[in-house]
Formats: sequence, C-alpha cells, structure tokens
Amino acid sequence: MDRIAQAKRAAAEKYGDELPLEALERARLMAEAQGWVRVRMAARIEREAEQIGEDVVVPIPGQDVGSGSRPSKRDPKPLGIVFDHLVKTRGWGTQLEIGSMAARWPDIVGEAIANNCQVESFEDGVLTLRAGSTSWQTQMRALSAFLDKRLEEELGPGVVKEIVVGGPFARSWKHGRYSVPGRGPRDTYG
Repeated sequence: MDRIAQAKRAAAEKYGDELPLEALERARLMAEAQGWVRVRMAARIEREAEQIGEDVVVPIPGQDVGSGSRPSKRDPKPLGIVFDHLVKTRGWGTQLEIGSMAARWPDIVGEAIANNCQVESFEDGVLTLRAGSTSWQTQMRALSAFLDKRLEEELGPGVVKEIVVGGPFARSWKHGRYSVPGRGPRDTYG
C-alpha cells in the first residue's frame, strides 16, 4: 500500500495535482472516522439477470457500489441475458418464433413441401403461405390439418390461428391499351 501511496504522491508532485489528492485523502479519513467502511457483499449472477431494467440504486455505507474486481450489477452483462430481457420487455417473442420458423421451414415441413411452398407473412395469428403452382396450393389446403398440428408442436398452442395458402403470382397477358376479353391462360406453368 505504501508503494501505491508513494506512486500517487510522485504523480501528484510531478503534475501539480496535490490539492485534489489531499482533499480526497481528507474525505476518506472523515468517512472512516464516522464509521463508513466500504465492505463488499457477494453478488449473484442469477439475481443480476433479473435486475437489468431496474432503476439506479444510490449506495449507502457498506453497500457494494460495483467498482473493483468482484462481480456487481453494474458489470457488463452477457449478450444473451440482455437480449432475452429485451425480447421479454418488448413482447417480441412470438415474432421471433415465427421468424425462426420461417428459417427452419424445410426442417419443419420437409424438403418437398419447402421447395414448393414458402412462408410469405405472419400477422395477427394468420400465417400466409405462397405455393409454387395451383396443384401445390390444392395439396397444401389438403395438408392444412397436418401443418396446423406440426406448427403447434414447434411454436406452441394458439400462436397460429389460421393458415392461408395463396397460389402463384400469375403473369399478366394484357399488353397495351387494347385487350380482348376472355378467360386468359389456363395453367400456372408449375
């Protein structure tokens, strides 16, 4: 401790900062005379994870204020804990589950269905799928009970309330100002 004090004195004398150093030393002596001794309390990482969003605590004498080598609630948190807290407070859980479902779509429904039917959107419990052809659109409507059960297993009950299967985007055969009325093309090229 003497070497540290000597180093501080040498630095203060070299740079001319003796007055602040003396004021700090007087404040420490006054605090010690009044019984204010800094004592570290054990910190728990599990409790810290729950305290991410709490207000700043003004330390009282003997309370850990978070500086030093021991863990405290002011220490940086692991990114996973911070991210989980953010997702929970903002209510993003369902949207993240749907996003992960869209990313894992081939694993959930299989390669054959995933190659011919993609997730288009998910809003207010309605999952919209886009089929590659009208035959796959019909097939997906027939498989909707299987698909509903599979999504319930992956995401939980009640997340997907309705499944809407749309067909492929049809090409427009109308070019120019004039067109002949009629039924147009009959196939989706799928």
